[in-house]
Amino acid sequence: MPFDNLRAGLVHKMHGKRPMRLRNLAMGVCLALPLAATAQTPANPDRTQPDFTMTVQGTFDAGTLAEFNRRVQDYAALRSRLEVGLPPLVVTTNADDIETFEHRLAERIRHARGSRRSQVFVPAMEGQLKRLLSVQADPATVAAIMDDGPSEFDVDVNDTYSKKRSLGTMPPKLLMILPELVPDLQYRFVGRHLILYDGRANIIVDEIPYALQCRDCLGEPEDEDDEHVDGDRREDIRPPTR
Repeated sequence: MPFDNLRAGLVHKMHGKRPMRLRNLAMGVCLALPLAATAQTPANPDRTQPDFTMTVQGTFDAGTLAEFNRRVQDYAALRSRLEVGLPPLVVTTNADDIETFEHRLAERIRHARGSRRSQVFVPAMEGQLKRLLSVQADPATVAAIMDDGPSEFDVDVNDTYSKKRSLGTMPPKLLMILPELVPDLQYRFVGRHLILYDGRANIIVDEIPYALQCRDCLGEPEDEDDEHVDGDRREDIRPPTR
């Protein structure tokens, strides 16, 4: 009987210590796993190169964007009012009819709004657009603009856009980030200048001179003696030198 009691006591002590030992072993494995993970090969073994890159895209602040949209809508409303009394523009193959409508509407618009710049592209919007384009207009995009559009020439607000000059296509990647416009208003580039073009009246509504900040992206400039209508020629604006 004493021997049986002694054996039972030993078994009880062994079973009592086993869970504690197992818990200690499990804790040791869990603590070792994070250390093993930190010893793995880093994602970028080249310590001279960053682990990631980040592109900071420009944006418009809410107040400036709201003011720009309001001015676009105001222009569209003005144009609609000024169309009253004009013969309706219909689908036709007669170019003279189209040009007559454009000319008469353009004359009314010039008389009503004047030729001051920044009536739509307010200074805050101009600055934010330039910063946005400096990020988004990479060399390939600028090259496409220069190749597709007209050569750079002097533009003025309310000028008729000469049909002898091409209208370059806006790159889709830029259109996606620019504020949406009302029908018949379009963003276009004239060399480095960004213009707001009214295709219904065929006039330049507003402009941002040197919206594209590049000095070596131009071909041969157009002759200054080329056709320039509806307004006196202004002094050529050059980007500031530093």
